[in-house]
This record gives sequence, structure tokens and C-alpha cells, in this order.
Amino acid sequence: MKKIVLFLIIILLNSLSFALVENKKIDLKQAIDITMQANPRVKIEKLNVETSKNEISIADRLQNPSLHTFQNIGTAGEGNPQQIGADYTIEILKRGKRKDYQKSESTAAYNNQKFKEQQLILGVKKAYIDLLLKKSYLKILIEQQELSKELLDFAKKESEKGKLPKTEVIQAEIALNRAIMYTNIAKSEVIFAQNRLNSTMNTSEINYDTKEDYLDDNYEALDTVSPLDNGFDFEKIKAYALSKRYDLLKASQEVESAKFNLKVVKSQLIPDVELIGGYAYQTKGVSATGNYLSGAYVGASLVNIPLFYRYKPEIRNAELEIEKAKLRYEDVKVDVIRDLTDAWEKFVIARDNLNFYNKELLSNSRDLLKESKVNLDKKEIDLTSFLVSKKLYLELMLGYESALAEYYNCYAELLKEMNADNIDVVKYEKV
Repeated sequence: MKKIVLFLIIILLNSLSFALVENKKIDLKQAIDITMQANPRVKIEKLNVETSKNEISIADRLQNPSLHTFQNIGTAGEGNPQQIGADYTIEILKRGKRKDYQKSESTAAYNNQKFKEQQLILGVKKAYIDLLLKKSYLKILIEQQELSKELLDFAKKESEKGKLPKTEVIQAEIALNRAIMYTNIAKSEVIFAQNRLNSTMNTSEINYDTKEDYLDDNYEALDTVSPLDNGFDFEKIKAYALSKRYDLLKASQEVESAKFNLKVVKSQLIPDVELIGGYAYQTKGVSATGNYLSGAYVGASLVNIPLFYRYKPEIRNAELEIEKAKLRYEDVKVDVIRDLTDAWEKFVIARDNLNFYNKELLSNSRDLLKESKVNLDKKEIDLTSFLVSKKLYLELMLGYESALAEYYNCYAELLKEMNADNIDVVKYEKV
């Protein structure tokens, strides 16, 4: 009875888990779009840009006025007017400089947002391709498991007829059990890879899966250039990257921001003007004529005169910030060139490896397995020889899928380093 209850509880929990999470297949473009719409990191960077835009308005603000009154009390009020008025400070040559600085900071925030988005898109692409790779491994291993099952059945029949020794059956059983073990491991790796994809996309209510069932050479579906297309010049790619990379643009903008900040700091050396004005009056009881008298008063003064303190430390610090920003730019530029060169070299190697697999190894490995199966049926080779051929074929197919995934990943990494959606842009865009 307890076993029945436990079984029902397990069934109920499984049904609830499936009800809580919806499964949905999507392609790579949809995965990227969903990530860009739902991921909090993207939203945070967009909010940072919005905040930086508000800082422009803050920098351009006008000073608020002050109200005041002067009331003479007692005999001091005799012959002296009472006053009600306002004063207002006008900043001289400061607001424009603050505004220019914040505009530059806003541009830097935008470039930072785009850089973070590029990083996230690359993460989604790699997770998507990795899931397809794990599915491909599973597909190959399932095929190998089915083949191992056929071999075991074949060995048993031949052994019963006395045409094969018992040791051949044992070898076939070991091969099948090993294939089953590898298949189970591959199934768990598919689950882990799918979880990584959803974690990168930051999704919880829907469990997304790849539209494709395995990794193949449909390069267009994964926004990848064909490995046969090698008409690209690295110098053009480097020139494009140096003009388009968002982290480099951000570093360059930080140099400009530092220069604007120096102007803001130096503007403190310019005094501000304070205007004063208002209404003045004397009542009958305190006026010299015995009549109600009224009029106005106006005045002006210079404030914040840099007489005793001339902001030399602030100005020097602002100058140092320019030097630091220039050094950071050069540092980022060196990193960009180094990372781009590394990505290009890895892409070329991955492309050549994949082309070698397609041209030399794949057809030969398929022919080898097919011919070995025919020879086994004809009793021209024993089961051990066939298992060796099958193992070689399995290694080649797994190697091919790895080479294919490496090519996709290296291409995605190269695009990230270029800050491009497609490598073809270097053919058509002037830099």
C-alpha cells in the first residue's frame, strides 16, 4: 500500500512540475530577442542610460531665487523704509560646460550598455550552440547504441549456430553496456546544457529548447558564414573593430568626459552675479512727511570671487583624470587588438579543421563503417575488427561535431570582438 501511495505522489509531483513550467522550442534569433527583452542586466543598463539623460537636465538647471524682507522695528523704523524683495544668482559660463560634460557621460553610458548587450548575446549564442552540440552527441551515441544492440543480436545468433565463439558475444554485450552508459551520460549533459541556456537567458516560467534537434551545417540558421568563404582580410576586420567596438568607444568618450570635466572645474574661477531687488515702503506713522511712501530698490554683487582659494587642487586632479582616461583608452585598445587577433586566429584554425573534416574525414569514415559492416556479414572480418572500426567512426563523428561547434563558437567570438552582426560588413562598409 505504501508503495502505491508513493508512486501516486511521484506522479502528482511530476504532473505539477510540468504544469508549472512550459516547454517551448525557439531558434537562435528568438533566444537572443527574448534575452534582450527579459534579462534584468539589459534593463539595468537601459535604466543607467535613462539616468544619464536626466543628469543632462540636472546639469542645465537654473538657480532658484530667494525671498527676503527687512523690517525696522521701533524708533529705528522712523524715516527708514521697510523692504520685501528677492535675490537671484546668475551663474556665468557654467551651465553649458556642465551640460556638455553630462552629454559626454550619457554617450559613454550608452556605449557601455551596448557593450554589455554584445557580451550577453555572445553568451546566448554559445549556450545555444553548446546545447545543439550535446544533442548531436546524444544522437550519435543513440545510433551507436542501436548498432551495438544489432551486433549483440547478430553475435548471439551466430554463436548459437556455432559460427562465433562465446567471447564474441561477451565483447558485444560489453560494447552495448558501454554504449548505454555513454548515452545516459549524454542525456544528462543535454539537460545541463538546456539549463545553462535558460540560465543565460534568465528565464524561469518557460523552459526554452533549441528549434533544431542537433547541430548541423545549416550555417544560415545560426547566422554563421560558410567555412568555404575565406575572402576576408584581417586588416580590414581590425580597422572595423577599432572604429566600432563599444568598449573602445566608451573609453574614448571617457577621455572627452574628462576634458569637459576640466572645463567645469575651471569655470569655478568665474564669479557669479547676484541680483537683488524688491519693494520698499514707509507707513504714515514713520515717514518724515506723514504720508505713505513707496518705491523700489535694486542691487547687484559679484559672489564666489576666487580671491582666497583658486581651486588649484581640483584643477590639477581634473588634469590627472584626463591623463588616466587616455591611459585607460590605450590599455583597452591594446586588449581589443590582442583579443581580436586571438579570435581571428582561432576562427581560421576552426574553419580549416572543419573544412578538413568535410573534405577528407567524413566520407572516409562513413565508407569505413559501411564496408566493415558488409565484411562482417560476409565473415571476412571478426566482430573485434568491426568494433574497432565502429569505435573509430564514433570518435570521428564526435570529433566532427566538436569541430562544427568550435567553428560556430569561434565565429560568434570573432563577431563579438568586431562588434558586428555579420563578418560581411567589412566588405561593404568603409572604415
